[in-house]
Amino acid sequence: MTNDAIDSWIKNAKSGTLSAPVTPGVKVIKRVPKSKGNIIMEMAEKIRPWLMKMFEGVRDENGMLLQPAHIRGIALNVAQSIIKEEENK
Repeated sequence: MTNDAIDSWIKNAKSGTLSAPVTPGVKVIKRVPKSKGNIIMEMAEKIRPWLMKMFEGVRDENGMLLQPAHIRGIALNVAQSIIKEEENK
């Protein structure tokens, strides 16, 4: 197989039109890029356990323990600021 044949097959696969017959058992998988919101959510879920450990036993100005929902909000804000900072580079 030449490089031209492979390049044209890849081009057709990306556009969604395959000119060559599809052999049984071969699947063409099109990777969908993740949205900005999904990336932020994934990053926040990775940050959250670390923040939970960091804020364990910490109390707010009213003397109440910091709630998991507040920690999740902090993780989302941190993830969002990281994504914005990376976009501005």
